[in-house]
Amino acid sequence: MKLLTSVTLSAVLAFASTSALAEKPDFSKTAAAKASYDFSKNKAASGNQLVQSSSRHDFSKTAAASNEYQFPKNQPAHLYKVSLPSTQHDFSKTSSLKHGC
Repeated sequence: MKLLTSVTLSAVLAFASTSALAEKPDFSKTAAAKASYDFSKNKAASGNQLVQSSSRHDFSKTAAASNEYQFPKNQPAHLYKVSLPSTQHDFSKTSSLKHGC
């Protein structure tokens, strides 16, 4: 059992270390990294192009668009009172300063 655990841990460490030590690509060496690169000359991507059905919403299909809809029966919006503090926060009294963080 100990041998199986040891082999398993060794295999996991081997796979983890190879991915951690893998060379990361340096994109600063690509042609597009040059200041003179002209992105407007790139070909347009093909495939996976989404087609927009419409850029405008049709409000004529909503319930409020009918002649029978009665706006006075709508529930009034709730008003919330926001109280803003009148003084600035004193950060010298925070718990992080007391603990020495």
